[in-house]
Amino acid sequence: MKPELLSPAGSPAALEAAIAAGADAVYFGAQSFNARRNASNFTDEELRRAVALCRLYGVKTNIVLNTQLYGGELSPAISLAEQLLSYGADAFIVADIGLAKALHRLFPGVPLHASTQCTGQNALSARALAEIGFERMVAPRELPLSDIQKLCKDSPIETEIFIHGALCVSHSGQCLMSAMIGGRSGNRGECAQPCRLPYKTKNPYALSLKDLCLAAYVPALMDAGVASFKIEGRMKTPDYVYGVVSAYRRLIDEHRGATPEEIRRMAALFSRSGFTDGYYHENISKHMLGIRTDADKQTTASVSDGNKSTGYALPKMPLSLSAEFRENEPAVLRGTVKRGEETFSAEVKGELCVSAQKTPTSKERLAENLGKLGATPFAPASVAVEADEINIPISAVNALRRSLCDRLQEKLIGEISVYPSFDGRLPKRTGAVDTDGRSAYFSFYDSLTEKALRYFNRIFLPLTEYAAHAEQLKAHRNVGIAFPPVAFDRELPTVRALAEEAYANGARIALIPGFWQAEMADEIGFEKHGDLRLNLYNSESAAVYAERGFASVIVSPEVGVSVTKGLAAALPKGYVVYGRLPLMTMEKCMIRDAFSDKDDRASCRYCDTHKISKLTDRTGATFPVLREFRHRNVIFNSVPTYMADKPLAGLFAHAIFTDESRASVDDIIERLKNRQPSKTKFRRL
Repeated sequence: MKPELLSPAGSPAALEAAIAAGADAVYFGAQSFNARRNASNFTDEELRRAVALCRLYGVKTNIVLNTQLYGGELSPAISLAEQLLSYGADAFIVADIGLAKALHRLFPGVPLHASTQCTGQNALSARALAEIGFERMVAPRELPLSDIQKLCKDSPIETEIFIHGALCVSHSGQCLMSAMIGGRSGNRGECAQPCRLPYKTKNPYALSLKDLCLAAYVPALMDAGVASFKIEGRMKTPDYVYGVVSAYRRLIDEHRGATPEEIRRMAALFSRSGFTDGYYHENISKHMLGIRTDADKQTTASVSDGNKSTGYALPKMPLSLSAEFRENEPAVLRGTVKRGEETFSAEVKGELCVSAQKTPTSKERLAENLGKLGATPFAPASVAVEADEINIPISAVNALRRSLCDRLQEKLIGEISVYPSFDGRLPKRTGAVDTDGRSAYFSFYDSLTEKALRYFNRIFLPLTEYAAHAEQLKAHRNVGIAFPPVAFDRELPTVRALAEEAYANGARIALIPGFWQAEMADEIGFEKHGDLRLNLYNSESAAVYAERGFASVIVSPEVGVSVTKGLAAALPKGYVVYGRLPLMTMEKCMIRDAFSDKDDRASCRYCDTHKISKLTDRTGATFPVLREFRHRNVIFNSVPTYMADKPLAGLFAHAIFTDESRASVDDIIERLKNRQPSKTKFRRL
């Protein structure tokens, strides 16, 4: 079966370009609650027209509601979804788990697609997302072919992959950089793209990736069982949408990979120093880096000038007409239209045909007027007319034609499903589990002091760090593991083996940054504590984690303290009171590319000998960069968050220790205990 070709549509013009180019489905957003706030997007009337147009052409509409939502935004987002369902929208792409759960409950049967912002990474993630109500998971852009194949084979729900377009250097849903250094939240559709800025490294643009292009590998991805090929680009022009979508349409239909010339033409439409397929081939190196150069812009400008497009003509569907004009009987017009592999038929009746007193209306003239389909979405495939010696006004013939076209369009658009109405009220969430507990994450065992072991109720070490010091940790029941933020299907056996070993060693608590980690923790027997990477913003999401047996959750640092305290939850809530926040989690080893002469993972040992590397931006701010599981990197903020001197009634305090010395750890603990102000530079949340 062919995969769905899913096109971006950042504007009504881009949507028409997508339909004209042969997209099977489009994704677009309203003016709010979508991750491309700066795209043109669609007004209410444009949304209604867009959905109707797509239904007419048999193109699915996947509406993006893919931002994290504060509590007061949930009802408006659900009302927007209800409105779009009344227009006939097909599915929603959702990032906020609370919103997804509410939509699944309120509108049973509506397809929900888990955005990449949900950080679904493997078949375990897909299993958890399926239980919440999702029918499809948008996979990470970082997956190689082998993991795409395994995910498609083992996932209980459909798999959608990005096949073309911009790459974020951070795993989706795990980037706080724009929010923390620029006040513009990537999780809420306002990313300022700090990854595209220069830094003081060997390659100034150490975080800027070329655009993705997997056009050469279409057959392998089709054979893997991918349900949907997604093209990025809601900020792109209609020319870009038409050119890229039409190219992939040909490749899918012909089950072949793109030629170098076809890829060159797509690069001319938009690229950043060309394209990359590094993740697909696991060739993750500095060759993946690229920026939008002046030469790139000039090439795109010349292509656009050559096209000078003012819009793309929507395709015409072939319509076969047959008419009967019998004496003393109503005129009858029948039509059959083909839309892809589907056939639609309709019949209408018109005015009474009267016997011709003089010259009868000729069959040729009747056929000519019936075939004038003009601005309709139809083109005449054939016109057959049977007529007695009758007279009928041409205006009546035209009315007959218009009536048939209207009837066929109604059939093509189809009936719109009716769902229960939403009264604007969500279930009243209750529960405030007050706690004065304390938890901490330590990047390194060496920083873990005796004072820390006594002060914190729960301490989490990275899984590999715990494994390396298991003997020393046996006596400390308040120390557990932090599951890695990212692992693909082929890596799960290694993660499981390490986690089971930690459990056998006495570890009983685990810090959970995502859904697959929660699934694995349940299977092994760990008590689950939600990390800030869960992106918890509202009470509906908190209810999901409570239902799934979490013992506690840390609320997103993008939610203010006062809002966090008022967030109803049937489990303890925590807040970051100290530490450098993890700003990006990267598949690509920036440490190697920025500081080492090596160009591949196998030969690079830089991370093994350098616990902490530093990334310095144009302002002189320095960000620690640490190695994560399997050569991944995490960038931490240049200054620590400090909230210990602020009231946190009812919340437990969470601290993050990365590059602090042991003496500094103990000093910070004293300040936390006594709620003293920080004596170093810090940032507030």
